[in-house]
Amino acid sequence: MTSQVMTTEQLRAQRKPENVEANFNTYRGFQAMHHMAESLANSTIIPEAFRNTIMVKDRYDQQAKKWLFRPEANPNGVSNCIIALNMAQRLGADPMMIMQNLYLVDGRPSWSSQFIIAAINSSGRYSPLRFDITGGDEEVEIPYAVTEWIYNQATNKKEPVESNQTARVKNYKCVAWVVEKATGERLESTPITMEMAVKEGWYQKNGSKWQSMPEQMLRYRAASFFGRIYAPDLLMGLRTQEEEMESIIDITPEPAPQEAPQTLDSIKQNVVKEVTADAPAEEKPKRSRQPKAVEEAPVENVQNQTSNEAAEGNLSVDELKRLQQEAEALVQQKKQPSSTEMKKEYAKALNTAKSLADVLGIEEQIENDNALTQTDFQYLQANIEQVRAKFETSQAPAVDPIKSGSVKNGLTLLISDAKNGEDIRQVAQQMNAAKPNLTNEHQQELLQAYAQKKKLIEDQMDMFPNK
Repeated sequence: MTSQVMTTEQLRAQRKPENVEANFNTYRGFQAMHHMAESLANSTIIPEAFRNTIMVKDRYDQQAKKWLFRPEANPNGVSNCIIALNMAQRLGADPMMIMQNLYLVDGRPSWSSQFIIAAINSSGRYSPLRFDITGGDEEVEIPYAVTEWIYNQATNKKEPVESNQTARVKNYKCVAWVVEKATGERLESTPITMEMAVKEGWYQKNGSKWQSMPEQMLRYRAASFFGRIYAPDLLMGLRTQEEEMESIIDITPEPAPQEAPQTLDSIKQNVVKEVTADAPAEEKPKRSRQPKAVEEAPVENVQNQTSNEAAEGNLSVDELKRLQQEAEALVQQKKQPSSTEMKKEYAKALNTAKSLADVLGIEEQIENDNALTQTDFQYLQANIEQVRAKFETSQAPAVDPIKSGSVKNGLTLLISDAKNGEDIRQVAQQMNAAKPNLTNEHQQELLQAYAQKKKLIEDQMDMFPNK
């Protein structure tokens, strides 16, 4: 009887599933990680790069005045989840936190700046990360070089032309520091200055956050530099999303010089000229020369047909035009650009926009472009918002702080004198009308006073509803 009981217990122990640790070291560990990644990839609360399906722009609904999207399989979703799980395991962090703070910029993973600060603070090695910002009381002029590609008619191509420009910025300097718990030593990062931002090219990029929120960007960059020096194991060699975006360089090669005419009208003119020049030679036994534009057509069928007819001397001007139009139509069909190529072209156009009207025109083209995927469309929308904010900020008139203070004092008095809901609503209308004449600081003070007064009146109305 005892042997029978022992045998049953042994069978139960054998049937009990074995706990397998998900890792890259063993085959079963990798299988477990792959199973976990498939479950995560089916979720809808993780970033799109990690999902099994992504939403791609389908068509524009004229009645609803909006774009319609369709789901499309993402073959990289599970693989990206496996990488995120491995990074979470190595850092001892939650996989969801890793996914929410891991960005892909042109195929390179990068961290958000908030994650780097949180990783340093939660490591247990240092005191909380602190920042010392000095300067900002005066503006300095920083020279920097700019390289532009300008078309040269002599060489029939674009050539780089360097020019020197000057940026006027405030003399901010930021240092990130902590106290090491093991030794009590104060550790500091490399000083980050606005001069460095200009000379490294971070500041002058179109839509750069360095122009709109310099102090915040100084803190983020100082934290990144500190992490790469004193805690590289926490960052795993990755940079921040902002650094990866700023390091992108357009390496699209310049098109080779084209001897053939570029437009259809010029091609037609060239065809007519050459046929007219060859007309007297029809009586001679020599073959008539085929127009150059037709010879260089990149469509084999049309080229062979044109060559045979030209060799027989039977081509007329109308036939040449018809053949050239067919060749152009086929060439255009073969030259449909991809979504990535269109994204680069639109981003380049936004970066070189000279006015807000140019930005609005480019935005309309992007909204009507069905070839863009949802990811590229959202990227361009974010770029549009940054460029538009830059132009709107530059076009906004400067607010006189003295006049702003007078307006603020008057509105503060009206807020304090408000007795009921109707009075506070009238004050809100006057605040909206006076908003262009107020500085941001005065606006915040008024909004705070308005919120407190409104809450007080609402509390009184709740206590005395019939009053």
